[in-house]
Amino acid sequence: MQFFPSQWQVFQQQTSLEGKLVAVAEQLQTLCADVERFSVAVYDEKTDMLKTYYSTSHADEAITRYQARLNAVPSLKQLSLSSTPRVINDLSCLSHNDTYHTQALLNQGWRSSCTLPMRYSDSFMGFIFFNSRKPDVFVGNQLIHLELIGQLITMLVHDEIAQARTLKGAVQSALALSCGRDEETGQHLERMGYYSRIIAHHIAGAFGFDDHFVEQVFQFAPVHDLGKIAIPDSILLKPGKLTEDEYREMQTHTVKGAQMLEDVFEHHGIQEGESSRILRHIVLYHHEMCDGSGYPYGLTKDDIPLEARIVAVADIFDALTSRRPYKEPWSNEKALATLQEMAEKRLCPECVQALADNMDEVRMIQQMYEESLF
Repeated sequence: MQFFPSQWQVFQQQTSLEGKLVAVAEQLQTLCADVERFSVAVYDEKTDMLKTYYSTSHADEAITRYQARLNAVPSLKQLSLSSTPRVINDLSCLSHNDTYHTQALLNQGWRSSCTLPMRYSDSFMGFIFFNSRKPDVFVGNQLIHLELIGQLITMLVHDEIAQARTLKGAVQSALALSCGRDEETGQHLERMGYYSRIIAHHIAGAFGFDDHFVEQVFQFAPVHDLGKIAIPDSILLKPGKLTEDEYREMQTHTVKGAQMLEDVFEHHGIQEGESSRILRHIVLYHHEMCDGSGYPYGLTKDDIPLEARIVAVADIFDALTSRRPYKEPWSNEKALATLQEMAEKRLCPECVQALADNMDEVRMIQQMYEESLF
């Protein structure tokens, strides 16, 4: 498979993952006119969760913000262990299947599908789903074209995720310099990252954001307190109440963190883009409050980026439910009651409600990343 010269030029000019995948979709239409869309789902091995990530369809014709445990879908689990595509040339034969994914495809009018496992360096990454509104499309040369296009999509998705992890890793390397300086454990950072993902997953659509946004919030939430590296031990580790001057100094960690990010971006040659913007917003604005009482700028409501509002709720919830030298962990119920009181003025009510509505997922994360008593 080769891009036509004009298409290759367009592809090279794209800097975002979405732009590149749109260019791939255009090439797909040229080679396989009856294949009208493709979708991508990525796999999180830690939670065994398969999560929607991208689709070329409009939201009303796509399966978005959906997740399922891979082990709960035997057909996909078996496919994940192979490198061969699965072709269903007449989806109507599955009309008796009551799974959400199958019924959604049928209700949206898709008649045939081809599913490719995504593998990179022999690691399973997820699936690419190709669909057509016609039956018997995925035969002969069509499959050869799709496998080659699938390899390109896999490479693009891998590179995007790898870049986000590299960016996160660069920041975490800096954070490691302050390891043990305050009470925030690695478990805390893992938990609040997953809590942020739970919230983002359930509210992104209402705010006009996609699955890619959800994954970026998940990746970057744990490095929200980067700027604490620059706070003196005499303040960061002080066992008692901070003075007004000390508290003002502590508040500077958001701006200092954003300044550190600029150095990280420059040092690693990272260009301005959606990922760097979301990370900067999380680091800089996660202490802003909807009533204007937060810092560093006293922003209110929608002026606070959604990613920062999400992380604020996740961070406070985990702080309340975690053990600290000066307190015992609160129960989930007590912590939620406090968040709901704060949601009347200070916290994003949609974020708080999303967490409250998904406590089964919260408890699963708490069990996975339980703190040691010692």
